[in-house]
Amino acid sequence: MLEYDCVTVKGLKCFSAKLDKKSVGILGEKDSGKEAIIPATLGLLDNVSGSILLDGIDLLKSRDLLHKVRWERISAVFYDPGTMFNPLYTVGSHFAEIVVSHEIGNSEYGVEVGLEYLKLMGLNSDVMEKLPYQLTPLQLKKVAIALAVFLEPDYVIFDDLEFGLGDIGRATLMNSIIDLMGSVRSSFMFLENNPGILSRLADHVMVLYRGEVEEEGPEVLQSPLHPYTIDLINGEIEEEKVEGKGCPYSGICKHSTPKCFQNVNWVSMGNHRVRCIAYACGI
Repeated sequence: MLEYDCVTVKGLKCFSAKLDKKSVGILGEKDSGKEAIIPATLGLLDNVSGSILLDGIDLLKSRDLLHKVRWERISAVFYDPGTMFNPLYTVGSHFAEIVVSHEIGNSEYGVEVGLEYLKLMGLNSDVMEKLPYQLTPLQLKKVAIALAVFLEPDYVIFDDLEFGLGDIGRATLMNSIIDLMGSVRSSFMFLENNPGILSRLADHVMVLYRGEVEEEGPEVLQSPLHPYTIDLINGEIEEEKVEGKGCPYSGICKHSTPKCFQNVNWVSMGNHRVRCIAYACGI
C-alpha cells in the first residue's frame, strides 16, 4: 500500500490518503496543493514533514530505497511530459536505459517490452526511432504514459492528463488509459482540475482546496456536498482567491456564516466524508 500520512510541504497541509487497488482522483484547481504530491512522493522536495509509506516503510526517511523503487514500484507522468525525456535520445533509448539501470535486462529487452506498451497506447512501432521533439503533444503524452507503466509498477501517479491537448486528443487519451487500466496490475492516482476526467477514471475522489482536503468518497462527483466542490463542478469559482479562517473556502463561499470561521471537523455520511459546518451542525 502507498499511504500519505499528514504530508505537509509548501502548498500542501497535512495531506492523508491511501492508494491500494482502487484508482484515486485528486480534484483541485491550480495551486490547490496537488502539484506537490508527485515531487514529494519521488523525493524531489525538501522540508517535507509527515510520512509517505510504501508497505509500511517511510520513503521520506529512506532515500536509498526511494531511488530503487522509482519506475519499478512507483512512477509518475508529469503534466508536461517533455520533462521526462532527454531531447538528445530516441524514445527507444529511454525504455532501454530504464531496464538496464534497474538491471532487469539488456537494451533489446527494454525496447521489446516498450513496444508492447506503445501498441497498447495506440502508437506505431516507428515512434521508437523518433526524438521527443518529433512527436505530437498527444504522442508525447502517450509515450510518457507507456514509459511510466511498462515495468508495471505498483503505483502510477498522473498530473493533468489534458495539458497541451485539444478536445479530440483528450478523448483519445482517455480511451487509451481506460484500455490500459484494464490491462495492467498497477494502481493509479490522477491529479486533475477537470471533474469530467476523474468521473471516467477514478473510483474514489478527494477534493483539495488551498492545500487541504475538503471532501472525499466514491460518489463525490455524482453527489457533491461541499460548496467548493459544487462550485468547481459547475464552473462557478470566483477568480479572486481569499483564504478564509476555519474553512479555507469561507472567504468566498456563497453560504458562509460566522460559524465557518471556526475549525471545521470531518463529518462522515456513509462512505462519504466532508468538512463543512452545514453538515457538522446539521443545518
